[in-house]
Formats: sequence, C-alpha cells, structure tokens
Amino acid sequence: MIINTNKSFPKVLVYYMVIKENFRKLLQDTEKVKASLAVAFLLSITLFFFGPSFIYYINILEIPYYYTDMVGVFIIYSIVTGLIISTILVLLKGNLHQRAVVFVFALGLLFWIQGNILVWDYGVLDGREIIWNNYFLNGIIDSAIWIAVLAIALIKAPVFYKHIALASVILLVIQGGGLATEILQAPDEPDWKNYYIGYDDDSMFEFSEEQNVIVLVLDMFQSDIFQEIITEDPEYAEIFDGFTYYRNTVGGFPTTHPSVTFILTGQYYDNSIPIQDFIKNSFLNNSVPLILKEEGYQVDLYPMGIKTIYSSNETASNVGTENQGKVDKEIDELKAADEMLQLTIFRYVPHYLKSQFYFVPFVELGDDDNVHQDVAFHNSLVSNTIVTNDNEIFKFYHIIGAHAPYTLNSELQNEELPQNRSGCIEQSKAALKVAGEMIEQLKENDIYDNSMIFVIGDHGNPWASADLNAEVLYTNNESNEYYYVNKNVVSSAIPLMLVKPFNSSGDLKISDAPVSNGDIPKTIESELNLSNEFPGESIFTINESDERERKFYYYIWDGSQELEYLPQFEQYSINGHSWLTSSWAKTGLTYKPGEGSKNSRIYECSNLISFGTNGTAQQYQTAGWSIAENKFTWTDGQRTILSVQPDITDSDLLLTINATPFLVKGVVPQQRVNISVNNHHIGEWTFNQSGIQEKTIIIPQNVLNKGVQNITFEFPDAISPKEAGVSEGERLLALAVRSFKIEKL
Repeated sequence: MIINTNKSFPKVLVYYMVIKENFRKLLQDTEKVKASLAVAFLLSITLFFFGPSFIYYINILEIPYYYTDMVGVFIIYSIVTGLIISTILVLLKGNLHQRAVVFVFALGLLFWIQGNILVWDYGVLDGREIIWNNYFLNGIIDSAIWIAVLAIALIKAPVFYKHIALASVILLVIQGGGLATEILQAPDEPDWKNYYIGYDDDSMFEFSEEQNVIVLVLDMFQSDIFQEIITEDPEYAEIFDGFTYYRNTVGGFPTTHPSVTFILTGQYYDNSIPIQDFIKNSFLNNSVPLILKEEGYQVDLYPMGIKTIYSSNETASNVGTENQGKVDKEIDELKAADEMLQLTIFRYVPHYLKSQFYFVPFVELGDDDNVHQDVAFHNSLVSNTIVTNDNEIFKFYHIIGAHAPYTLNSELQNEELPQNRSGCIEQSKAALKVAGEMIEQLKENDIYDNSMIFVIGDHGNPWASADLNAEVLYTNNESNEYYYVNKNVVSSAIPLMLVKPFNSSGDLKISDAPVSNGDIPKTIESELNLSNEFPGESIFTINESDERERKFYYYIWDGSQELEYLPQFEQYSINGHSWLTSSWAKTGLTYKPGEGSKNSRIYECSNLISFGTNGTAQQYQTAGWSIAENKFTWTDGQRTILSVQPDITDSDLLLTINATPFLVKGVVPQQRVNISVNNHHIGEWTFNQSGIQEKTIIIPQNVLNKGVQNITFEFPDAISPKEAGVSEGERLLALAVRSFKIEKL
C-alpha cells in the first residue's frame, strides 16, 4: 500500500482538470481558434519566413549562404512564434480577444506593406553612413500609415474580426505566390558559394622562414589620409621600417569587388561579361595566386568577401568544399539565419526605427559582435603567428581598415566616431596599428628581412566622408583647381601604397613615382624572377620623373544595378600626380552592363537628361557635383561643370535646366548663377523663389568647339547648411539639379 504524504496533490489534480476543461471549451470555439491561428501565423510567417526568403532570392548573388542552410531555421522560428502568439490570443476573452486578434493582423499587414511597398532606397548596407534626416518625408509617410492602420484596427475591431481569418489566408497566399515568382526568376547560385575560407585554421598566420610575400589590404585607406597622419604624428611613419610610401598611386575602381582582381592580376574589368565570370577567368588564366601555387608556394587568401576572389584548389591552399580542400566546411545555420532575419527587420520596420537595426551583414572574420573584426585580426596575429620551414608562402589579407562606419579608435577600442574625415583618420590609425603588429610579429620571428610586404588600400574613399587633401603637394603657389573632374572621383582613386622589398630596412621613404595597384603582380613577378608576363610595370623600376598615363574606372555603387555586372562606369585618364584634379580627364568611354565600352559622350540634342540615383547625367558630370540623391543631384562648391559633346555644333543652341535653389529665409534670399561655355561667359540666372524652376540660356555657335563643350556654372551665393544655420551639413549648396536639355535654337 502506497501512502501519499503530499497533501497538495489533490489540489494540483483539480487545477489540472479545470485547465483541461477550459482548454477543451476554447478549442470548441472554432471561430476563435481559427482567427487566432490565422493572424498569429500571418505575423510569424511574414517576418520569419517570407521576409528573409524574399530578401535572399532578390540578393541571391550577394548573400554568402545557401538558402538550404537557413530555411529550416526560418520554418522553426515561424512555427514556434505562431504557436506562442496564437495560444495567447486564444486565452484572451471577449472584446479584448477581438481587439488583440485584429491588432496582430494589422501588424502582419503593416510589416508586409513596409517590406514590399514602402521600400525606401537606403543604398547598399556596406557600412556607409545613412543620413537619416534626408528621409524625413519617408518617415512621415511610414508613421502616418502605421498609426492610421493600427488606430482603425483597434477602433473597428468588432467589424473586421469576422473576416480576419480569410484576410490572413489571402495575404499569406499572395506572399507565397510572390515568393514562388521570385524563386523562378532568380539567377543560379554563383560558383563562389561552393567554396569557403578556413579563417580559423592554424595556418592563417603561418609564415615561412625561407620567403614570404604578403599583401595586406586596409579597405578604403586613402593615400592622402596617410600623409596627413604621418605629418601630424611621425610615430606612425616609424612603424614602416624599410618601406617606401608611393603617394602617386592610382587604383582601378572605386569599390572592392573588381579591385581585388585588379590587385592580384593587373587586369581591368570592362563590364562585357558577368563580373564573377571575369574574376574566375582572370584568376585561372594569369594571376599571382595561380602562378605562385604552380611554383610550389603555399598560397593563403583571406578576402573580406569570398566573391571578390576565385576560390579553388588551383588558386589557394586554404579553401575547400564539403568534399575537398584542407579545411572542413562549417556553416553556422543559426548565425546565417540570424543575419537574414536582422536584414528582414531592418527592411520591415518603419523608417524611424530602422537606425536601431542598421548593421553590416556577412562579415567574414570575427564571430563576436562586440569585437571589431580588425581587433580580432590583431589579436589572432599576436597569439597565433607561427613559422614553418616548409614551402615559401604567399599571404593575401583584406581587413576593414578605413571602411565606414567609423567605430574603432587608434587604441583599437570600440568608439562611436564622427562619420566624417576626422573619424576616418582615427580609424585609419587603428588600421596602421594592425599593420604594425604584423611587422612586429615578423621581426620577432626573424623573418622580416626575407619578406616582401605590400600594405595597401584597395581603393580610396568614394564618399564625402574622407574628402581630398592635396595641399601638401602644392608648390610655387599652385592650386588644385577642379578642372573637369569631380573631387569625389579623385578621392576614390588614390589608395594607400606602402611597399617593402626583400632585405630592406631604414626610415620610411616617400616617392611620387606614377604607380598603380595593377603594378603589384608585375612587381612580384620581377622580384621572384617568374617566367610569366603580367600587365603593368614593376613598381621598383618606375621613376618620379616618368610620364605615364594611368586609367581609372568610376561608377556609383548604389545597390540598384544589375547584380551580375557593375553599374555603368566611365574611364578616366590620369597624366600627372593622381591627387591633383588637374591631372585628370574623361576619355569619353563608358562601359554599360553586358556591353563593354563605347564612346557615349556624344549627346543627341533635344534628349532630356535626368539627375539623381537612377538618372542618366553621371556621364556628363565633371567637377563640383555631390553624390546623387533621389531624382536630383546637388551642386557642391562654387563651381560646377557639365562636359557634353552635342551632335549639333553648327548653330546656336538652347540650354534648359530644371533645378531647385538652396534658399534660407533671411539668410540666403537668392542663388545667382554665372554661365560660361568653353571659358566664354554667356550670361547669368537668378533663382530667388523656392521650388523647382526651369531656366534657359542661348549658347552662341561661335563659342562651340568641334568636340566636348565644357559648360561651367559659378555660384557666388553657394553656402553650406551649417553656415546658414539649418543643419550640420558642410557641403556648399546652390542648386539641386533635376534635368537638363540642349536643343537646336
């Protein structure tokens, strides 16, 4: 006989029976259960399944994971969240239940509207600063819609409640159909997803006691930033024992994707084939990793994004697939899914909440969100550097460097820095400290002399946050006139270049020899006495007095371009020092996605040319233009130039522009504009009213050249918003230009 000494047991049994009976009654209320389940799963499936799935297939060429790696997590999150919400809703009673159900439906509806209809263009989420105040109107629209829908849901809940289950199912079906369409239209998964990098294996900081060739890329490190740092604090120059600082360097492109191939092959991308095909062909045809691996080197590649290289056993020693390579593939499904869900939340919440969810996704190195990726790199250098007596070694490292957002100070501590040139300089010092640690580790292990080292930027800064400081180059009261190129173009094209040959020591030298990032393969070939032929010249054979034309290809990376290609870009020619805009000129060649090059400077008269992020004016813009915004582009400075080659030059022409002036009541009552064509003054305009206005002026035939016409606009009243007392903006604004047209008079 078993005696129960727990007197509370009968009470527990009673409670259990009561709860069971109540739950049975709830389940009998089928309308209540159906409504609760429908809205709960509308909300959970919209956020945790359809949202990340849509984003994945829209960006299939950019996301470094396979959908199959994450879809299980999406489904589990959707089911668990749906069950939790529906259980809570079922337990609510009466009017409270109805209002809660309709409120949850409203949330699901609003998330869908925000993520699929109210999709504002914030650019690429690659770390650049988002000027949230520029989206004030977008925020008002979002807020008004969210407030209105939620208010109606709460007030009219009894009216909507009886239709809520059907409405939820219809909305889920719509999303399912949309996702199916997106999947069918999506391109195939790119080859680079088959490969992966062993970032955490023991060989990441393994060097040879025989010979090392090391390329360390500090992303977006601009050359004039380094000059400014070592001028103010010479201790940073002392880091680079035996190096030469090549100030007069030109990159190939303004962003990373094509720049890495340019650095490792010397080849320019021409937009005629998909960029991943170009990268694959270039790496497998004639690249530094391919040739050195054939020569018996251990070749380890650690890019910031794996798609910027072609990873295979032919080109690298530290890559593999699930079935080959020396490293095991380990996909953290939860981490991958979490990044996709963070992107979904960023896209699906209203504007005024987005800043709380902004982050840079898919960073390869460093698993701890609280540790900056470059700090993780630095710490691994300190603890994991080893020396082997096996093969000679080639290392390619690519770290965050000077890339925005600026969150790392010179002491390698997390800090919210100003998102401007001063913040860029501070984080650049941190990048130099990381480079200095690598140098120290090589010295401590007695392998510094037998190492050739390149510490470079992949490109300059294509945004306004770094600007351009060429004053150190001025001699005999020269000025850096903007001539016929925008300073943002120049700043994006001047990456850092520090090079140490084998067995070199001594104070940092400075050279203004006209070199290029594309010369790195030829330099390695020459120093290692390789038999193949790379384009370019050896950096060590180029003299400061040499006259050398270099090319640069500029585009604006705004996230709206076809992902298989780069956006349309233009070719520039540089003859002289790369920091001086007077050395720059457009060649007239443009490179459209899938087409390659053609001379598109020729303008067919009467065509309307639009400005803004999706406009067609970029090829005609030269000096004095700010970064394109939605449907317009601000002039920046007291002089702006359009370079146009009209197909008619044998008669007078009529120039028409549509623009909005920057006026501030009581401070800036007007914007005067003086217009010149080919240095001949032809007239002036005055904007003294707010809003979009059309202005015209006659261009006399006798001032026209046979080729390109340089139309110059001077703004004596240009002023920054900061000076005008309306914001902290420092650009000198005059006109927000929306379109121009030239026609025969």
